This record gives sequence, structure tokens and C-alpha cells, in this order.
Amino acid sequence: MNVYGLGQEFDLLSTLIEEEAIDEQALIDAWETLVGDTQDKFEGCCKYLVNVKTTIGGLDEEIKRLQARKKALENASKRLKDLMYQTQKKSGEDKLQCGTFKVWIQKNPESVVMDEQYIENIPEEYLRYKEPEIDKKKLLEHLKAGVAPEGIAHIEQTEGIRFR
Repeated sequence: MNVYGLGQEFDLLSTLIEEEAIDEQALIDAWETLVGDTQDKFEGCCKYLVNVKTTIGGLDEEIKRLQARKKALENASKRLKDLMYQTQKKSGEDKLQCGTFKVWIQKNPESVVMDEQYIENIPEEYLRYKEPEIDKKKLLEHLKAGVAPEGIAHIEQTEGIRFR
């Protein structure tokens, strides 16, 4: 969805950027050839960025919709297989020829089912641990307060462009 019309020159530049078909120097060269002063170029960039933000929002919604659809299909498939399993179990027949399909019940690989009442008493040998993560938020607080050990990290503050 385009909130703003970008103009032909900026449309071409945005296409090159999105297709990642342009290296950094070529991008700078294309920027320099755009007609208009810096304010005009920045206005075009802001319009483009608003369009991109709107498109990303739409894509996020579409991803959610597709994930929900996928989950619904997975659930429907599982329910139908369960129904077929129960029906075949009741019939007592091991194998059925159903047109072009042969349907049978087969044992699955063995799996472990945890007994909830014993889960906190599980021996150490059966536990796996994740690799530790650095708590950067806490480390930042300690660096600011001057209580973090020296030489393990430092604070940097970058800059970025904002617009309204």
C-alpha cells in the first residue's frame, strides 16, 4: 500500500534498494543524481519510509493470518487422523484397502512421558542446560553505576535518523 506517491526517480531508486541490486557506492551515486535539494530528497526518503512501514505492518498481519491458517489445518489433520484411528481400532481390522489408499495402524517410536509428581526429583544426569546468556540490560546498569568489572564491556551510544 502506497501512502505517498514517490515520483519516478525515487521509485526507481527504491526498487534498486529493495532488490538489493545496488552496492553502497552506486546508491550514493544514484542519490547524487536525484533532482532537487536535500530537503526534497529527504522528503522523498520520509515518504518511502512511511510506505515501507505500512507495507511491513501489512506483511506482519498476513504472516499472523497464515500462521493461524496453518495451525487450523494442522489441527484439522490431527483430528481427522484421530477419528480414523479410533474407527479402525473399533473395527478390529489391521489393514484396510480404501480405493487408492491402504490404511493401517502402526506403532510409533518409543517416547518418554514425564510423571508430573516426580519431575522436581529428576536426577542431574537427565538434565540439559542452555548456554548462558549475557544480561545486557543489567550489565548496562552496572556499567553506568561503575560497578561492572573493568575490561569486559563498554558503553557506546550510536545515532540514528528520526522523522515525523
